[in-house]
Amino acid sequence: MSPYEGIPVEKWQETTKQLVAKHPLSNVIVDFCQRSWASIMHGKINTYLNMYISDMNLSPQALGSLLHDVIPEYIQKNVKGFRKGEGKEKDVFCEYNEEFSFEIKTSSQKSIYGNRSYTKSDTGKSKSGYYLTINFEKLSKENPRILLIQMGWLDHTDWVGQKSETGQQASLTKEAKEYKLITLFKAD
Repeated sequence: MSPYEGIPVEKWQETTKQLVAKHPLSNVIVDFCQRSWASIMHGKINTYLNMYISDMNLSPQALGSLLHDVIPEYIQKNVKGFRKGEGKEKDVFCEYNEEFSFEIKTSSQKSIYGNRSYTKSDTGKSKSGYYLTINFEKLSKENPRILLIQMGWLDHTDWVGQKSETGQQASLTKEAKEYKLITLFKAD
């Protein structure tokens, strides 16, 4: 059941603040995201090529995929009881309370997008629960950085699929963007 059930939209933000405050990683997640970003930006492919990842022509999707893999590793190595999710589990899985497991969404655009399947509640892993969202600059920019880190609780009903039957993308409703994600970090 959604923690927003029966709560008027104008009071959702207070509920979100309470949900984020109770999450055991809310005070350290920005640090893990920033460390993950730095390790990617300073990472090398191999010593023979001596090629930095930040010097490659990676697409935003590839960079987001790297963040998607590196952040759970930082968490797993530093916080007991959390690990990278497997199969139908969330991206980061909490072993002692599954409610604290969460999905990671990244984007080089101002918005966050999901797969159209996020609009359906009965397929694959649960689409409702905690989310960590990260917006970043493209590698084409000099010294790219994370622009925004948000955390909150989203329900499958917060996602709107593309109108086209063949479209695979889903975006968040205006209300979800405004009231269900709390900004933990924003670049100057």
